[in-house]
Amino acid sequence: MGPKILLVRFSAIGDCVMAAWTATSIKERHPDAFLVWAVEGRCAPVIDRHRLVSQRVEFPRDRWRLKKWSPTTWQEQVLKHTRLRKIGFDFGIDLQGHSKTAICLRIASPKRRISAVATDGFAAKLNPVLGNRPEGLHQIEWFQRVLQTMGDYSLPKMPVMPAVSSETNPKLVSISVSAGQEFKAFPLERWQQIAEQVVAAGYEVTLLGGRTDKGFDVPGVTNEVGKLRLKDTLSVVARSVVHLAADTGTGHMAAALGTPVVSVFGPTDPNTFRPYATNGIVLKHGEDTSSVSADEVLAAFHQLSQAVNA
Repeated sequence: MGPKILLVRFSAIGDCVMAAWTATSIKERHPDAFLVWAVEGRCAPVIDRHRLVSQRVEFPRDRWRLKKWSPTTWQEQVLKHTRLRKIGFDFGIDLQGHSKTAICLRIASPKRRISAVATDGFAAKLNPVLGNRPEGLHQIEWFQRVLQTMGDYSLPKMPVMPAVSSETNPKLVSISVSAGQEFKAFPLERWQQIAEQVVAAGYEVTLLGGRTDKGFDVPGVTNEVGKLRLKDTLSVVARSVVHLAADTGTGHMAAALGTPVVSVFGPTDPNTFRPYATNGIVLKHGEDTSSVSADEVLAAFHQLSQAVNA
């Protein structure tokens, strides 16, 4: 049996997708590794549990937060961490660096451990930290440098993702109206303008988003905002000829699934956090996503769709 390895990345969805490159790198070098990924339950569906990891250990942090003073919650937390410790990991990596993930890695007690970052002083004291990520280096490439402190690992061309219905529909365009944080969101009325023009060009549009997001109802547009499970969202993105999104998790899904993607960025640095794809276009003008026009998004969409059909 290969080495026992712990990867800690609790959230968010897009960050877990980016961490899948690291997990894939481990699996490519050690096909027989016992690879465990510690993750929050809501993000777990983006992690393949058949070909990529041996075990997903899901931390129900949303439920724990609701009853954080309950002795039952404390007991469950202790049991989760203790079970990890009993595995006897050869090495472990924290790709998030928050106190909650740093505690997880420290209590699991691998023989060797490393963290990609420490976001607070407490996390910095719990585990060794590689250092500061060089400015402009993509997050996935930084994760790879962290992994390489544990051995000679190569960055894979694509990550292993959950198997979904992925036969491309040449007429399907998906649009994510969502953004994990409000300052990253692209104006909804602009998404509607874009959707109407895409439909007029002969495509079908499916809207994606979370339960707190709002969609719109126009002819030719299927509004699935707040209606799909995460795995179903993956499937829609996989089947799309092009995916359109702000700086959010579905853009990273598209990159990981090989779907061409147009991303609208605001304050975040795209050199570091763009969807890691060669068939992607990032649009950004300053710190405000609304500085990007609907016409620019449409032009980028047509550029990618024409490349697919060439």
